[in-house]
Amino acid sequence: MKKRLLIGVIVCEAEQLMQRRLIKGMMAQAFSLDIDMAVFSCITDLPELTSHQKAEFNIFEYMHYPSLDGILYLRDSIRSEEEKLKLDAILTEQKIPVLVLDSNSGPFPYLMMDDRSGFCAITEHLIKQHGLTDLICLTGPQGHYTSEQRRQGFCDAMEAAGVPAGPERLIYGDYWYAAATKLAKEFISGERRLPQGIVCGNDSMAKALCHELICSGIRIPEDVMVTGYDASLAESHSLIPLTSYVRRNFRLGAQGVAKLYQMMTGESCRLTETDQIEIITGETCSCGVDSDFLKTQIRSAERQELFQQMYRTSNLSMRMTSQETLEGLMDVIRHHVYLIRDIAEFYLCLCEDWEGGGALENPAEYRREGFPKHMLLKYIDGTTGSLVTKPFPAAKMLPRLHDERSKPTAFFFTPLHHDDRFFGIAALSLGDTMDTYDPMYCDWLTVVNTALEFVRMQTYLKRFNNRIYLTSIRDTLTGLYNYEGYQKFSRECFETAKNEHRRFLLLFASFDSLRQVNETYGHSEGDSAVTVLANAMNNSCTTYERCARIEDAEFAIIGYQDYEEDACQRLVYAISGYLEHYNQSSLKPYKITASFGSFCDHISPDMTLEQVTAISAEKLAESRASRQNEKASPYYREFVNLRERIYSNPQEDWSIDSMCRDLILSRGYFQKLYTRCFGISFTQDVINSRIELSKRLLASTDYSIACIADQSGYSNYVHFMHQFKKIVGITPTEYRKRKRQTED
Repeated sequence: MKKRLLIGVIVCEAEQLMQRRLIKGMMAQAFSLDIDMAVFSCITDLPELTSHQKAEFNIFEYMHYPSLDGILYLRDSIRSEEEKLKLDAILTEQKIPVLVLDSNSGPFPYLMMDDRSGFCAITEHLIKQHGLTDLICLTGPQGHYTSEQRRQGFCDAMEAAGVPAGPERLIYGDYWYAAATKLAKEFISGERRLPQGIVCGNDSMAKALCHELICSGIRIPEDVMVTGYDASLAESHSLIPLTSYVRRNFRLGAQGVAKLYQMMTGESCRLTETDQIEIITGETCSCGVDSDFLKTQIRSAERQELFQQMYRTSNLSMRMTSQETLEGLMDVIRHHVYLIRDIAEFYLCLCEDWEGGGALENPAEYRREGFPKHMLLKYIDGTTGSLVTKPFPAAKMLPRLHDERSKPTAFFFTPLHHDDRFFGIAALSLGDTMDTYDPMYCDWLTVVNTALEFVRMQTYLKRFNNRIYLTSIRDTLTGLYNYEGYQKFSRECFETAKNEHRRFLLLFASFDSLRQVNETYGHSEGDSAVTVLANAMNNSCTTYERCARIEDAEFAIIGYQDYEEDACQRLVYAISGYLEHYNQSSLKPYKITASFGSFCDHISPDMTLEQVTAISAEKLAESRASRQNEKASPYYREFVNLRERIYSNPQEDWSIDSMCRDLILSRGYFQKLYTRCFGISFTQDVINSRIELSKRLLASTDYSIACIADQSGYSNYVHFMHQFKKIVGITPTEYRKRKRQTED
């Protein structure tokens, strides 16, 4: 199936009426061309780069430009000049076409609105419909493109009516209340003569002018008629319904997509049908309110009021901010997505470090900008309400963007943050509805942001309190559990093993010569050696076991699971292999070895933890005694040297017969002495050394399994796989995968 084109849209405050009309036109044209849209928008849009606003603008860092085929850039919707320049620099570096709409600033191709003809039309309404010729134009700032376009449109209509449009009829304003208020005061004071009609450059100035005049006793429309422009107040509750011109934003949005399509593909396309409404009459001219448009407003207002009432009675803020976990919050969100008008799909895409990256010691270190490599997706189906959780690469922006769909759609991306602490992004789809989200969705998301911060703080406090608790049961030197921790967890594991009818594992390990190391090389060196044994113990554990330092030179591993009978022997092999590798590479003048005692079996109803502990302690004592006998046995030094050579070069062909010839020993006596010295047979020790080498290669290289088998001394690949799984408990491939995941 051919990949559907994807257009990115950069905008601020997509819920505002002017932006909504533009985006509706974009969607109509894009859907007619079978093109998807990804709209990236800030919720707030301040000119100052406050910490809050910086977090808002971070949404544009999330855009993965190689995934986009083109960009429509609503540059003037962004009020921060600094952010505009930053976006300009980023977009200039991209290899995709960028088209700016309704702004001729910046370094990109642009498409402007025809405000000249539109302003001519609203001026002609007063001239032709009401017979007025004494008119004044209040436009925007002097020199501004749209201000001059509207001024020229006014002049066109006046000249067509045979009325000179001299400088006294042209007033530059600010597109806001101040200029309109100043003009009204000039009329009221008599400084300026009141004309028959005033054509305002936008609705905001028209509204301010009307309010000021009416409050001073000037009647509208009897004494003077006033018109707005752009119909930006058409969907709001205005005290005085304005006569205004519907600026053709919808058409401009459609034209923008058509132009961008040509830039992307080199092909032209047919423009979709656009809105036909131009002039909306109100009470500021004698036409009165447009009844057809009023019906549309009433239906829209009733629907809006319905959702606002549901929002007010939902108790949403209390429900969300009372949750202590992300799962609880998502459950509340899942039950309140109905408050989002026309929702089809809703997604929460959280940074994997959204909670602060685990910085308990440095809580001020958290994500303020940019995104991690992976995001955590929380997906709520607007139809079924079902919740899905999965990680995904941030470069995908949203996995759903890349799914095959029968119809094109638009996704709206907005930032999730609390002040400057960035959490991630929210994504919304309205399905087939050609519209943007509304202001109530912005309020809804604000509550979600606040609730995420509540959850984060609850999690932080729990972790902080847990850290305080753990310091009381942790060994300060090794980080393992101390004797108190061992007592707690051994009891818990023992009782659970008994209740669930699983094997209970208890393995004791004792440092063979800690006293000698302390006395010969100092306690600092002794602490270092203890840490090595602690790491050997801890690294050999799986997620099912806990490791503790119960005395200066003694350690324990506790666990319960459906263990094989030789689980303890596997642990001993792993610990011994770790120590052998360390001894070979450390160049220390001493060797670190350990004695072991263990228990791994099902617990009978009348058995106690004390009895199991006694069994393991007794085996540990026997192992210690055996160690002492080993050192007293003949050929001990020769066997130690031999073992060091084996672990240095495990891939070599180590045969018992050649070793017997070198030591001038019989085969049977050699095997007996070797087992007595190290508690393991010569053959098994060679196998362990090869498995240890293969584990290092799996963790540190990208060699194939067959290559690693060969380098580890195995001529038979299948035999290697069998022995590896028997000793390690998992396949080589699974071992490599787990190691990589741990490192990541």
